[in-house]
Amino acid sequence: MSEKVSGPASYFPAIERNYGRTIAEWKTAMRASGLQTSKQLVEWLKSEHGFGHGHAAAITHHFLNEGTPRGSVDELVDQLFTAKKAHWRPVYDQLAAAITALGDVKVLPKQTLVGFGTKAQFVMLQPSTPTRFDVGLKLLGEPATERLEAAGSWNTMMTHRVQLTAASDVDSELLAWITQAYQRSLQ
Repeated sequence: MSEKVSGPASYFPAIERNYGRTIAEWKTAMRASGLQTSKQLVEWLKSEHGFGHGHAAAITHHFLNEGTPRGSVDELVDQLFTAKKAHWRPVYDQLAAAITALGDVKVLPKQTLVGFGTKAQFVMLQPSTPTRFDVGLKLLGEPATERLEAAGSWNTMMTHRVQLTAASDVDSELLAWITQAYQRSLQ
């Protein structure tokens, strides 16, 4: 039995069928275009070749990420703490240590933040600006407060956010919310 294809590659049969070239031929054309950003390539595929947005985004994502190693968790985390945000690294390290000490927790670095999860992602740490570090929490049903605010459009995967403006904002209350989110993620 063959393995089910997921992610961008799941679009490849339809792309080849609908747009008349193999994926390899499309990648050659993309290389030859000289375009380098996702936005440029998606727009080029849509405007010049009649791609739908989903197909254009899928092949572009695959094209830009092929053969590019993501890097280790540590390397990806290090990239979040640029010169202007370097002072947030001790806060991240303190919170990450507390989170991973809770149990079997996966560290899930992304481009602008680091998620932590068990069965589901339950907390996110993000050095958002030089003056603000955000902690996102998944606490369904928990009422928002002045400090434990609704996440809103900040991150739709999380229900709440706590904005830190100093290392001293990491306190027992914040750690209790993190523990609560962890426990709920196990259910």
